[in-house]
Amino acid sequence: MEQNKFKRLWKHWQYPRWRVEQFFPTAALQNISRKIAESERKHAGQIRFVVEARFDSAAVLAGITPHQRALQWFGELGVWDTEHNCGVLVYVSFADRAVEIVADRGISRKVPQEEWQNICRTVSDAFSNGRYPEGLQQGLEEADALLSALFPRVGGRDYPDDLANEVVLA
Repeated sequence: MEQNKFKRLWKHWQYPRWRVEQFFPTAALQNISRKIAESERKHAGQIRFVVEARFDSAAVLAGITPHQRALQWFGELGVWDTEHNCGVLVYVSFADRAVEIVADRGISRKVPQEEWQNICRTVSDAFSNGRYPEGLQQGLEEADALLSALFPRVGGRDYPDDLANEVVLA
């Protein structure tokens, strides 16, 4: 086994879900879910948050990256399947200390990847200072501002709430 695979495996073993739950109190996650709902009333986007504590050993040994896991969650949660192709997934691999944003084709046509990377940095910076719920909230605020500017709601158009607003903690 390569040394860096062993180190990564060790990092993932150190973060079982119960340990990561301690960083994200239920009340904080519920507050973020409410703020997602409020945000979605201002723009056409549909936002999902996933915080994954760790990968299983097979995924780590197979070299699965946080970006690959984000794409898997994007598909599993149906973020790609919104009526207006406007889903956005903010994914956190806690053990890897990685943040990824995957946007559906309707959003990604107008939003350069650099914009999403800036939001990822905001979340990562907050996490590196131990401000976990605040990091998610700051990321949501920045995504909300971006989506509100580029995809504002237009009167008379139907905007179904295609995706659940709850933060997934896995």
